[in-house]
Amino acid sequence: MKAYIINFASFLFLTIFLHNQAIAQLLPAAPKNQSNDPEATAILKKLKDKYTSFASLYSEYVLTIDNRETKETQNGKITQKGNKFHVDNNGNQIFCDGVTIWMYVKNNNVVQINNFEEDEDPMSPGRILKIYESENEYLYAITSQDQVKAEVEFKPLKKDADFFKIRIEVDKTRNEVRYIKVFAKDGTTYTLDIKTIRSATPTDAQFVFKKESFPGVKVEDLR
Repeated sequence: MKAYIINFASFLFLTIFLHNQAIAQLLPAAPKNQSNDPEATAILKKLKDKYTSFASLYSEYVLTIDNRETKETQNGKITQKGNKFHVDNNGNQIFCDGVTIWMYVKNNNVVQINNFEEDEDPMSPGRILKIYESENEYLYAITSQDQVKAEVEFKPLKKDADFFKIRIEVDKTRNEVRYIKVFAKDGTTYTLDIKTIRSATPTDAQFVFKKESFPGVKVEDLR
């Protein structure tokens, strides 16, 4: 079960990175002795304005995890509304209604239930977004571009970061993120290809695990 949770943490980090609150935090202050690329800043501000206009979000993606020895591809989708979210990744699912979080493992037909504490859960949107809250967190710049797209790289300024850079590609004509690629220090790369990302109108019921929809499911209530 531990390996499954670690895997879920990886793609959840990437998918929640797309949420409007995360996009709003893509503009860290530059260090006093360095400067961020003003052209990259302009592109990111346009993204921020678009994604922060979404009260709720729906996205479909393909996640590729490459650790040099093996490469795994996963298809998924995420719906998010504030601190409520539902992730479906190759049939493995996370439901969170802002109070309770359910993690469903398809192959084992088991669901783990925990209290959701945004400030303490390492997989929560709140904890993930704290990466971007402090000033002087990243230095970023455009590394390549043409008339249609631009590639922006973020390099963490803290030496203890788990990754050494994040690369995103932006469609400048549509003002959308095409992909996000995280380069981890252990040599693993996580590439999230965005197939669609748009505003949504989910119901609160979509964020609650319904046992009757999963016949024979084993329930592990860890609250």
